[in-house]
Amino acid sequence: MTTVTVLVDNEQNAALLEKMLRALSFVETVNIDHPFLAEEPKGSYKKLKKAIDKAEGHDLLTDIDDPSKWQKNIRDEW
Repeated sequence: MTTVTVLVDNEQNAALLEKMLRALSFVETVNIDHPFLAEEPKGSYKKLKKAIDKAEGHDLLTDIDDPSKWQKNIRDEW
């Protein structure tokens, strides 16, 4: 067994690297030394709430002129 230590420049890249490492079949364990990395929420509700909270302050879906027509087009694609 070999241990590799990696220093990452920010929290977002650290979280991405952690997900990538955990997906590899030959990686036995992943230890994170910094507690600032938040645990991924479990369940659809918590994931959706996290996404909405993260997007707070941004104008979402502002390019939709006619919401009814947009929704009808989305449903027609199925």
